[in-house]
Amino acid sequence: MPANSSPEGLVVRSVVLAKHLHARPAGQVAVLSARHPRTTVELAASGRRVNARSVLAVMGLGAVTGSQVQVIVAGDNAAAIADEIVDILDKPDLDE
Repeated sequence: MPANSSPEGLVVRSVVLAKHLHARPAGQVAVLSARHPRTTVELAASGRRVNARSVLAVMGLGAVTGSQVQVIVAGDNAAAIADEIVDILDKPDLDE
């Protein structure tokens, strides 16, 4: 997966969804993001960018099967956090 890094610790990862982004994975992303208060975690899709700490905002992206979603993380442990979120979003069955 390509990563873009800057001096401030900005990491961007992209993932193409195998399944729709619904409540369960959105909740997992929000919980993981909230566990890292010293980071900024956002998701972007279809020209919209939202705070990943909000389940409703993540679901509001309307990301469906085949959508490309960017995971944008800045701050402490940005790469590891971005990788964990991509792992959640990259599951063939998001219900797992």
